Amino acid sequence: MKKGDSKNLKTFFNPKSLAIIGASPHPEKVGHIVLNNITSGGYQEEIFLVNPHEQEIDGRKCHADYGSLPRTPELAIICVPAAAAMTLIEPIAEKGTKNILIFSAGFKEVGGEGKEMEEKLASLAEEHSLSVLGPNCLGFINTPAHLNATFGEGIKNSGNLRFISQSGAIATAFFDWSDYTGVGTSDFITLGNKAVMTENEVLEYWLGDAKLKSPLQRKKQEKEGLSRYRPIGLYLESIVNGKKFMQLLEETTKRDPVFILKPGKSAAAKQAMQSHTGAIAGDDAVLEAALRQVGVLRCEGVEDMFDFSRAFAWENAPEGPNVAIVSNAGGPAVISTDLIAEAGLTLASLSPKTHKKLAANLPSASNIHNPIDVLGDALSDRYADAMAAVLAEKSVHALLVILTPQIMTQISETAEIIGKMSKKYQKPIFCSFMGGQAITAGEEILNKFKIPSFRYPERAIRVMGKMWWWHARQIEQKKKKKRIGAAEPTANSLKQSQSFIQRLRESGETALSNFEANSLLAEWNITMPALKAVASEEEAKQFADTYGWPVVLKISSSAILHKTESHAVIKDLATEEELSHAFKQLSVILNKFKLITPNSIIEAQQQIPDGVEVIVGIKHDPSFGNVLLFGAGGTMAELIEDHNLCVAPFSRQTIADLVSHSKINKILVGYRGGAVYNTEALVGVIQRLAQLAESTDAFEEIEINPVIVTIDAAYAVDGRAILKK
Repeated sequence: MKKGDSKNLKTFFNPKSLAIIGASPHPEKVGHIVLNNITSGGYQEEIFLVNPHEQEIDGRKCHADYGSLPRTPELAIICVPAAAAMTLIEPIAEKGTKNILIFSAGFKEVGGEGKEMEEKLASLAEEHSLSVLGPNCLGFINTPAHLNATFGEGIKNSGNLRFISQSGAIATAFFDWSDYTGVGTSDFITLGNKAVMTENEVLEYWLGDAKLKSPLQRKKQEKEGLSRYRPIGLYLESIVNGKKFMQLLEETTKRDPVFILKPGKSAAAKQAMQSHTGAIAGDDAVLEAALRQVGVLRCEGVEDMFDFSRAFAWENAPEGPNVAIVSNAGGPAVISTDLIAEAGLTLASLSPKTHKKLAANLPSASNIHNPIDVLGDALSDRYADAMAAVLAEKSVHALLVILTPQIMTQISETAEIIGKMSKKYQKPIFCSFMGGQAITAGEEILNKFKIPSFRYPERAIRVMGKMWWWHARQIEQKKKKKRIGAAEPTANSLKQSQSFIQRLRESGETALSNFEANSLLAEWNITMPALKAVASEEEAKQFADTYGWPVVLKISSSAILHKTESHAVIKDLATEEELSHAFKQLSVILNKFKLITPNSIIEAQQQIPDGVEVIVGIKHDPSFGNVLLFGAGGTMAELIEDHNLCVAPFSRQTIADLVSHSKINKILVGYRGGAVYNTEALVGVIQRLAQLAESTDAFEEIEINPVIVTIDAAYAVDGRAILKK
């Protein structure tokens, strides 16, 4: 199976026949557990067994080898050790089977010979156009087909949730949780080592499955108490081909929510960086930005993953941010009020009509303003009256019901009423039944009605906020007009930059000095203040006389990352005396840097007054491609946590959105009546830098720090670039 080829996966995950190689009569063996899972799960299609040491198992005939099977199975399941598994690949291919599931461990995860075997496996799959799941995986479950092709307990509940896991242990935990809560799946696929089949092939297969797009199927789901979505959960320890991954997710999230648990956040902090952009745009920061850009929710931990699974499987996202709270306890309700705002939601304002209804049906001591307190002695009917009033309110987009167990609390009856209210009003309801043993019966009833329930209000509110974020992004994406792409670079700019980069590579340089980088930026019509290399005080003075005082003197050297810290820049030079003193001072420092990089020079630059300094950089990520960074620049780059990232492709609209969501944008657009700076010109500078980066694969990193944005223009002051080795 070639990477990105999902044509075989329908027969892989919904086979009309399968063979179990290594089927066993011994209950403790994987080959027996898998056979039992498949047969007891209700799989109705043809099953072949292969074991040269057995005549039959559980009344089913065993065949001595794969070649002797009477027909060609659509799926071969290998339940033998790694070395033996490798001897089976070619016979399976020769028989004509294109799909192989390998449980065997002992491949690349153990290194050495195992790694070599896995490389051989991938090569054979490529040679014979095979789809291979695993090795070192738990298998997969197709609930509608009653096929549990795993050696785990499996999932008994059918549902709308789809899941991909790189971990078998995460899968078995999910299976048990599913059995406890009733959250069901349609597909659960474990990837293992991903020698051949990766998350991308599975996502592509699901995108192409017409039945998953059927409006009738989605309406049927809602009648069954499920959401209208086909949500996808992901647990991945690595991502193969990030660009393709993002493309598939962007297409998926137009219709269905996707959430991912991806460990490894600390790895980026240990990586040595060569520039501001590299230091800020670390591996996990890039992933975080890429996921947000395509509308994927990032799980903070396993609890998030299970919470999102339940919520998106059972409830539609709120149509707006307004939440009403009905509670029998004042403390949790007040705490929830703060949490609502933190989650990006708002406390719904109730109309006088709703207040009148509440006042008529609740005790006089109750709080009829949101959050609504039905008091600790509330029975189920009081909850019913309060919920009916707020769910009928048009301004309410979602309801949070909080219940704490008092002596008189009718927990089960209240849960029953919540289920009925959900069916009647068709608005998202989330519950927090707080406590332990006392509320379990109520939780079971809520699960029966498919109402998401959480032990603590903060979990419910976090989920509601994330669901609204995803849906709000959907709404925003539909509203946006067709995005305007960057103008095509001129043939001359392409030719000049390619020639320039080629000369640098031939000279052995990997890091460009500011002067070299600025020369390259100039070829792309990026606005810059006047700049010139000056070899003497006289040349510096001539520059100032020509372009005006004050000026800046600085050292251009590929060995300097931070000019201020290296005392390699002097600003505000307004007189000849100041200029002379500064030139002498820099000449001393220059001599030190010339020992490292002989092409280091002093340059004079026109000083740009009264502007806001920002940083713009592009870093090449090995998985996601070019990544754009924007934020506060100059000396503020490391003081203000204003790191805004997006991944290619870069349209003008994407760039404008990145700028508008930054912290520094508050100043750019006129903070507290201050000056309004030229963000259109800024977006133009960023767009042309992006064009330069996308026109070649030569750059590891390229940045401008700072770009000075004024009321009239945006100037690229200091460029820097690092070429790929």
